[in-house]
Amino acid sequence: MEITPVPSVNASLAPLRVQPVTAAPERLLPEHLQSDRYATAFSLNQAQFNSLTAFLGSAEAGTQLDKRLKAMQALRGLAARGQLRGIDSKNARLFHQLTDQSDLGQREAAIQQDEVAAINAALAHQTSPTQAQHAFFDHLSPDDQAIHFELNVNAINMHGFQRYASLDDYRRKLAHDAARASHDALTPAALVSGVI
Repeated sequence: MEITPVPSVNASLAPLRVQPVTAAPERLLPEHLQSDRYATAFSLNQAQFNSLTAFLGSAEAGTQLDKRLKAMQALRGLAARGQLRGIDSKNARLFHQLTDQSDLGQREAAIQQDEVAAINAALAHQTSPTQAQHAFFDHLSPDDQAIHFELNVNAINMHGFQRYASLDDYRRKLAHDAARASHDALTPAALVSGVI
């Protein structure tokens, strides 16, 4: 069997002239195309970022837990929706200082860790994790409940939505799920087959 070579398609194309780098324009986009459409997400949302960080960094914020939580949630919402893409390192550090590294951010991390431990303990003891979560939340102080709800449970997602309208809605859901779990639970004797 004889193999016939096939000429390359590229051989029939005319060669392209390559411009030297020195001839490249200073800007990739012409002046008339440089507008807000080509700005970073962060530059378009910088005014909102600045107002939120200014409030969170003020002395006034320390005395108003509810407003501070809403501002932190809004700031984290900007990040979740990708509206901080293009943020510079100085503002990125400020974002982390006012959210994750703040006293409220640290408190929420500790609450979340304790909640996971309570749920894991329930699973290890073969009890309802839903009831354990409900009991854990009920035993939190009102401030800790607000912190956990605003910064974790009801955090703004990437689509800009929140799961619950209020803290009371979340409480009702926890109570409903815990009641349903206790109603649906089988007694230990029901788990053992009568036929051996």
